[in-house]
Amino acid sequence: MVRTNFNVSTKSILHVTEWFESNQCNPLLLSELFEDLPGVSFFIKDKEHRLVMVNDGFLPRLGLSQEELFGKTDFDLFPARLAEHFRRDDRDIFETKKAKLNILELVFNSQGLPDWYLTNKYPLFNDRGDVAGLMGTVRPYGDGEKKELKWERDDEIGRAVNHIRNHFRSEMAISDLVKVSGLSHRKLHRGFVELFGVAPMQFITRTRIEAACDDLLSSTKKLSVIAKENGFYDQSSFTQLFRRQMKITPLKYRKQRGFI
Repeated sequence: MVRTNFNVSTKSILHVTEWFESNQCNPLLLSELFEDLPGVSFFIKDKEHRLVMVNDGFLPRLGLSQEELFGKTDFDLFPARLAEHFRRDDRDIFETKKAKLNILELVFNSQGLPDWYLTNKYPLFNDRGDVAGLMGTVRPYGDGEKKELKWERDDEIGRAVNHIRNHFRSEMAISDLVKVSGLSHRKLHRGFVELFGVAPMQFITRTRIEAACDDLLSSTKKLSVIAKENGFYDQSSFTQLFRRQMKITPLKYRKQRGFI
């Protein structure tokens, strides 16, 4: 039997799973719970990072059926930058045997605008106590009632984030966010830390670097062009901030992934 490892309701979940088995019911029917939660996707992966199943709400995002999806990895389905982040989080869970909650992930849509997802991942154990895989949920950060991911928070922080979303490739200062949001510097900083775990300028920098990662792996643009197009002052500052976040230079990032 595969067991979940939740921090809050572990025993309750185990009792439900055992009840399903003792009554010869399929525990995976629990995934139907997520079909009625707007915008929430559910998935299970094995220890080899292969998708075992997802709920129906996940399928439109991928354009595949359950049968076509089975056995595929994140590298088969998502841009390399995203797949690398997903794989790193999965490995952490396999090694630590602990859940990772509220993982903030940036996805760039067809218009080149960033949207945000929140992901929760939990290890799955077999009867020997070994990690056999993981399960998780993904939901839009913002308006969970929307079928398509959009940032629709109609509050001060929401206005600041929406401004970043539309202008992160341009020169931007914290004073711009203060003006747009109507918050003081202190409240703006506190709001971003509480919601995202980082200060506003760190949030802007992370957005720019994630966009640059996509450009590095999907284009042959020069580093100076990528830096300019993603809001960095110059190539030098781009390289410095990129290395600080990614622990590698932009050029090495591109080369190690076989793009050059």
